[in-house]
Amino acid sequence: MLTLKNVPTSPFKRSAIAGKAATKIGLKHIGYKARNVFAPKNSNTKNSEQSQQQHEEEIGELVFTVLSQLRGTAIKLSQLLSMETDLLPETIRNKLKSACHDVPPINRALIRKQMVQELGSAPKVLFKEFESEAFSAASIGQVHRALSFNDEKLAVKVQYPGIGATIDSDLKMLEKLFWLLAKTTNNMPKKQVFSLVLTEMKSRLTEEINYEIEASNLNWFQQEMKLDGIVIPKVNPTLSSARVLSMEMLTGEHIEQWLKRKPSQLQRNALGQKLFDFFWYCALTLKKIHADPHSGNFLVLANEQLGVLDFGCVRCLSDAFVDDFTDMLPKIVDSYIFGNNTEALFSSYQALKFIDQSVDFSTFSSEILPDLQFYGEWLGQAYVKKTFNFNNKTPCPGKPENVSTDSIKFLSGMYSEQPCFDRAHLGLMNLLTQIGANINTDYLRFMPDKASLKSSSE
Repeated sequence: MLTLKNVPTSPFKRSAIAGKAATKIGLKHIGYKARNVFAPKNSNTKNSEQSQQQHEEEIGELVFTVLSQLRGTAIKLSQLLSMETDLLPETIRNKLKSACHDVPPINRALIRKQMVQELGSAPKVLFKEFESEAFSAASIGQVHRALSFNDEKLAVKVQYPGIGATIDSDLKMLEKLFWLLAKTTNNMPKKQVFSLVLTEMKSRLTEEINYEIEASNLNWFQQEMKLDGIVIPKVNPTLSSARVLSMEMLTGEHIEQWLKRKPSQLQRNALGQKLFDFFWYCALTLKKIHADPHSGNFLVLANEQLGVLDFGCVRCLSDAFVDDFTDMLPKIVDSYIFGNNTEALFSSYQALKFIDQSVDFSTFSSEILPDLQFYGEWLGQAYVKKTFNFNNKTPCPGKPENVSTDSIKFLSGMYSEQPCFDRAHLGLMNLLTQIGANINTDYLRFMPDKASLKSSSE
């Protein structure tokens, strides 16, 4: 098993590994192009698509291999990129998801060293009890159970050594790799779009590795959260620093564990409603979202309250983005579900900066709308009426065989908060589908001075 000791931490070593991968990608693409030049002239379109998919899988395997070697921030970045359904081919995203597993552990000596450096003493001095074996691990740190001298049960998050030093080099490495990927497939967006996404990821990751920022986020959400049934752990500031975060230990079950007990439909509805309300209350009322809503970051507590964990990845939303996005969502329903008012949807896409002002409505209708139809239907399903049963929710779609990806070339930009919001919204939809909740999806009730959601079906 790969351990932290043999993970390269210097930018030079990490760049050398990425350089070898880039060379392999380049050589593989030259071979692919050569095979196409000498392919029989009567080769059909299906064979060509299969060849392209196989090529993307091979490229994705190379990217997966290098990220697995690099670990650390590269793993976190791959985790974020694996959810970018609008940016990367599905074959490559699937490989990036694979790179997010088997995170290397920190041994006891490194734990002690990190504690001494950050808090000035070893764990046995700082805590009444401290479990050296972590009970949870992620891409940039791991969590240990502890007991303070005041008998507070704590979850202590300890960051892997050397994580912060690799962010810039890893981002540059990824930019080069995906610049090469753009040359191997037609299913990649313009360079400025990808650069915008990477810049946003750098901002979020720079914040996420600073546990003092996460502590501040926890305190802020605790103060501002007015929804019933939402529990956010308290921070112990005297046992926290930039790389160690001690917080209240919440006792409960992760959603997967809870579902194994076969909760009733009423219980699933109640939990799903809390998740939905938490997301949209944060987005529309607080205009600051918990941007990493996967099942591991939520606990079902003994009294069926919802415990929310990991506030390292938080994103503020501008008034302009919130207004433009909430203006677009009913138009998505109207256009993709009912086939109405595509002109209004076109205007919203331009307002959100997805489509350049130079693209006309005719091009939008003939070349962009058909490609987005399958995803638009999926996105709009839950918002057709004021209630939706997620037992009937279809999975987030991949690219159907009969749909091209030519529309990606028209993607010209987006609000800086769009990638983060989309990942969070996708995570919410996946969680609600996993739970199978039947809930109220009238999100505009959380937006001050907005009328209640008016469905196109009413």
